[in-house]
Amino acid sequence: MFQIILREGITGGFVGPTIKQMVEIRGDDTGASIVHANLKPATKTDYTTQTGQLAAEDIKNLTMSLKETLGQLPVEEPIGSEDIYGFDTSIAFFSDDGFQWQNGGPEGCGHQPSSIQASPEQKQAFQALIQSLIKAGQQYALQAQE
Repeated sequence: MFQIILREGITGGFVGPTIKQMVEIRGDDTGASIVHANLKPATKTDYTTQTGQLAAEDIKNLTMSLKETLGQLPVEEPIGSEDIYGFDTSIAFFSDDGFQWQNGGPEGCGHQPSSIQASPEQKQAFQALIQSLIKAGQQYALQAQE
């Protein structure tokens, strides 16, 4: 079993962050469900949500690529201190094979400095992961639900 969550909108100030977009994929080697939610214009809590399914082959390629890249990327220290990638986006990957990776903390990022920073190459790799997860959300999450 695994869970992958992309959240756009992780930096806040005095008020907590507003999630603008979210892609969540849950499943196992046999397939997965996907949810893609986008914040409706002029709202802070109303989302357009789409759902769908990913086949086993699609999921295998996506999870292998994510694990390989995330395993080489740093996370902020302390957790949730700073958006070290600068894209206002977090990715969390949890699997029952022991692999766990998450940037941005569970409640988003604050404004204290992180003792670890991402290199320009690491930022590019992270941005490519963001784009691939959003693309998966757009490609596989089809049925609109209000």
